[in-house]
Amino acid sequence: MTIFNNLYLLSEGAFEVRLRALCVENGIITDILPAIKESDYPAARIIDMQSAYLYPGFIDTHTHSFEGGLYSLGVDLSGSANISEVLARIAGSRGKGNTSDTLFAWQLDETKLAEKRLPTPAELDHVCPNRALILRRIDGHSCVLNSFAKALVPNLETKAGILRGKENDKAVHYFHGRLSEEAILEAYQAAAQIALQGGFTGLHTMIGDADYSIAHYALIRDNLSAFPINFTLYPQSFNLRAAMDAGASRIGGCILADGSIGSETAALSEPYLNSQSRGTLYQSDQFWQDFITKATENGLQVAIHVIGDRAIRQINDIYLKIPQTAKLRHQLIHCEITDDQLISDIARSGAAAVMQPNFDLLWGGENGFYTSKLGLSRSMIMNRFASLSRQGVKVCGGSDWYITELNAATSIRACLKHHNPGERLSHSQAVSIYTENAAWLSHEEQKRGKLEKGYQADFCLYSHPLDSETQKPELMAVACRGELRYDKR
Repeated sequence: MTIFNNLYLLSEGAFEVRLRALCVENGIITDILPAIKESDYPAARIIDMQSAYLYPGFIDTHTHSFEGGLYSLGVDLSGSANISEVLARIAGSRGKGNTSDTLFAWQLDETKLAEKRLPTPAELDHVCPNRALILRRIDGHSCVLNSFAKALVPNLETKAGILRGKENDKAVHYFHGRLSEEAILEAYQAAAQIALQGGFTGLHTMIGDADYSIAHYALIRDNLSAFPINFTLYPQSFNLRAAMDAGASRIGGCILADGSIGSETAALSEPYLNSQSRGTLYQSDQFWQDFITKATENGLQVAIHVIGDRAIRQINDIYLKIPQTAKLRHQLIHCEITDDQLISDIARSGAAAVMQPNFDLLWGGENGFYTSKLGLSRSMIMNRFASLSRQGVKVCGGSDWYITELNAATSIRACLKHHNPGERLSHSQAVSIYTENAAWLSHEEQKRGKLEKGYQADFCLYSHPLDSETQKPELMAVACRGELRYDKR
């Protein structure tokens, strides 16, 4: 038996005053006791948690963990001030691990650069002429290749410097597909370590090209026990047969009903600000009707990327017709723009809303990016965590990492500080969307997401409560399956 001693336990959304002890055997919680004296348990391994604050292990329900882990071995361009700094970072990097023949650069938001643009291929050639370089915009919907990389990708049609839409996907998936199994496993191990450092014991992650390949799904499925966290896998594909043959119980993730607000391809009921465009529905109603019906008939949980209200309504209208939506827990991924009627319709369909608090943190507010694209009134009906929750919609927390930071404390505090005060969650609600609700989403509510007897011993410990207004909470330790996987004490 292992006893994690001297910790404060979260109960009914607040922390108990007295210290407790968590007893664990074979990765399962067996008891919760008042803090113990070591001499009373001579046969146990006792770990002093030094008055830390205990939370259930956080689960991120929407990540691109392969890409996040892979790109973490490349060049992080976040915080760059101008093109010169971007190029200097690229010039100074050789990359890490088994991907040294290709350099992946990521996290670039050109709206934060002095020049308000992405680098050109010629500029990339100047600092990286002799190996493949792929630079991805922060939202993942655009990229720029140097000439070396562009020459490798077959059947690229565009001559433009920036690749978008299908051309973006074609280039990205080409370079992902060149990786060895060793490089792929290395990427997931890197993702797992980043997750632990962010307070997560579980990640839902997509595997596939969002078209008809499920890529390395079988490789990761067969190596799940090798990772120090719990991965929940989504074959990110329209290929139902491949998903079923692989033994999957779900399908999708970022299979797209629409695009992004940054590229003005998210499908809206009203045009973008200062534009005639209403974005794009990527598939017909009939396509989605056939796909969702067939997936449901085969017992597959469906997860679809929907950002604009027109796309959300397109998919939710089909969910409304599917009696198994609530039972299978079909998902609306992102679910960003929702008026009151649409929220009511989502509640009636029984779909789950898998949402990203960091989106509001980064792009919300009166002077934020959303307002610049949509106007203030529409920005106020975005990322409506509280309104959806009040209507009985199960809201589940994600980061969309690599798009935003993989950090539980940041995400939970974003829920507490939503730019629209009416959409803020309480501390207990914010914790729940990353614990109980997240476990429910993968039909594991009897196994994970709580600190109770019989549950898997997944937990994290902080120096202060995550809702503290006076102290910055510091992650102290993370345990998965009863073993400390991260320990900063």
